[in-house]
Amino acid sequence: MQSTAPVPPPPEEPFGENGNRASARRRLVPVIVACAVAALAAATWAAGGFAEAPKQPAGRPGKALDAGLFTVTVHDARIGLVKGAFDSAPKRYLIVRMRVVNNGKETASLGDGGLADGLAARTKVGKWVEPDDVQGVAGGAKTITTQPGLPVEASAMWKMGPADAPTRFTIGLRKWEYRTGFTDVSYNWLVDRQSDALVARMTLPIAAPAPAARPAPTARPAPSARTAPSTVRPTRNASRPPVRRTRPARPRPTASHR
Repeated sequence: MQSTAPVPPPPEEPFGENGNRASARRRLVPVIVACAVAALAAATWAAGGFAEAPKQPAGRPGKALDAGLFTVTVHDARIGLVKGAFDSAPKRYLIVRMRVVNNGKETASLGDGGLADGLAARTKVGKWVEPDDVQGVAGGAKTITTQPGLPVEASAMWKMGPADAPTRFTIGLRKWEYRTGFTDVSYNWLVDRQSDALVARMTLPIAAPAPAARPAPTARPAPSARTAPSTVRPTRNASRPPVRRTRPARPRPTASHR
């Protein structure tokens, strides 16, 4: 048999100062949570949503890095005067020296359409800029291309202003992929020049430029003592060549005088 006793009403909120505080606290908690969620959503949206940040692993000089089409070993960075491909006179460049090996099966360029497309320098505002020129040396001769499997000592160069004197330089290597393009069904080595994803990113100290060589002063001959011109005076007892005296020949008697 079920009980028909009346169910007591829920307890009422306490009156007075303590009761008002408890009620206000319960109404404030949902407001704080909503504000925190809104702030988190705004920060996530500003950071590009929940997408993964581009990978930029740190590299170091002297280590060979596999960038797909090329294997690159960065040596160092310095500032120097170089005459670029389109320069009428030598200009100031920031030069990054590196060893490059072509991993493909065909000749690849060091400039546009080749190695230069996969190199970038980071500016102060965070923008990646490709080099202005890339020059190479292979077997002691200048070259602008790389042959499969043959190493090339390359110099990637960025133009510098007359007053620019940075102490550090950040360079990034992009990844080359062997794939088809958007409109081409054939396979080629391609690199995304707009992507911030890098094979490696490294910050190099910039070597101080070598001071200009001054010409060595020419040695002047030591002053020699002046000598008066010598005069030869005849001596009194100077020997004279002997005079040879000859006697007059006497006539010999002939038969007629006898």
